Amino acid sequence: MKNPCHCYVRTLVAITLSLVTVFSFTLTVTALKSADIRNHLGTRTPYRYKFNKDDSRITFPNCKDTKIWMVLRHGTRLPSAKDIVLMNTMLKDLRTDIILHNRKGKGTLNNEQLHWFENWDSDIPLGQEKYLALEGQDEMVLIAERMQKRFPNAIQSKYNNKTFMFRYTATQRAQQSARYFTVGLFDKKNSQHVYFEPVLKVDTTLRFYKHCDRWQKQVKKNPDTYKELSLFGQSKEMNDTLLSVSKRLGLDKALTLDEVILMYRVCGFEISWHKYSTSPWCYGFDEKSIKVLEYYDDLKKYWVDGYGNSQQAACMVMKNMFQSMSKQGRNATFLFSHSGTILKLLTHLQLYKPDGHLRGDAMVEKRPWRMSNIDCFASNIAFVLFKCKDGDKVLTLHQEKIIKLPMCTHELCPLADLKEHFHNTIHNCNFTDLCSVD
Repeated sequence: MKNPCHCYVRTLVAITLSLVTVFSFTLTVTALKSADIRNHLGTRTPYRYKFNKDDSRITFPNCKDTKIWMVLRHGTRLPSAKDIVLMNTMLKDLRTDIILHNRKGKGTLNNEQLHWFENWDSDIPLGQEKYLALEGQDEMVLIAERMQKRFPNAIQSKYNNKTFMFRYTATQRAQQSARYFTVGLFDKKNSQHVYFEPVLKVDTTLRFYKHCDRWQKQVKKNPDTYKELSLFGQSKEMNDTLLSVSKRLGLDKALTLDEVILMYRVCGFEISWHKYSTSPWCYGFDEKSIKVLEYYDDLKKYWVDGYGNSQQAACMVMKNMFQSMSKQGRNATFLFSHSGTILKLLTHLQLYKPDGHLRGDAMVEKRPWRMSNIDCFASNIAFVLFKCKDGDKVLTLHQEKIIKLPMCTHELCPLADLKEHFHNTIHNCNFTDLCSVD
């Protein structure tokens, strides 16, 4: 017979731990809300702050959902090898300086914040650079579950390789994202039988820009692409931000741009990884400074992946969507890719376009092109085909939220209208022609 005292102790411990977790979570969320940090973390913004929480079935009168095509950025990941090295060197040295200066009464950190710094460490193996994090696994499972609830006809609960297609890029984070997404659709046991399309080393659909010589030469490796970014990096706003962060952390000398940008990245990563705790590297930022760093991130993405330069090659992934909507296409197509793919596709769709180019000589406060809102971890775009009495129509979702495309009159847009608008995308999108340097 079990000792009831043991059961009582276990129950009491469980309740105590739960209360501690809730209390810790409440403190963390309150701190985040007061500084508004979590809403300005750029491409490392957690998906749990941005997704559509309403997972009820989406229906329209006299219509039935029959097909879905969805492209997803991989879930929350670990840092790059470069960032891991810098975390183990630059940040560890900075951590020592911050603790030392604050113990002498400098800076604005309280005892609890200092405790976070004292207990901070980085032990990510280099061999796991950019691997999918545990939070990324959860994101994929939950996205799949919610999308299946919204569109049960297009996304059947029983797997069939004739109706489903899953495809990912040649990266661990995309492969694992796809795997956990299928767990969300079919459960852990049944997902073991899912067939994934063979990985392509040169994937001109999911990662067209990586293999597009013209884009690489004219955009990615062109110094002119980074002029505005460089200008903002030397601006008064940025210099004031570097001084502000240094002062908040109690340091005698001004931090460099590279140091503060690294802190900003790690702040985003660690907030994304941990639901119930914060990152000490966020303590250096207030609402003003975090927005400056966010704009710096947005500037780079605008000129590299957005409206600052031609993103014509994005027609490759859009053409794939139209092909999947044909009679020959599978009922449910899920593609797992990267931030660059999502942003170029959003640009091709003319979404979140600012009134004018983003510049480095002044921050544009009110701008739709904001990575924290449109390209967080696990960001996604879905097109759902509805068979209606008055013809085939397409519903578009971004991060699981229904959006109206600029070229459409309504959210539920006639497929024929989309095909007419994207005629060149469907019929004149040739990778060789678009990407040849000649």
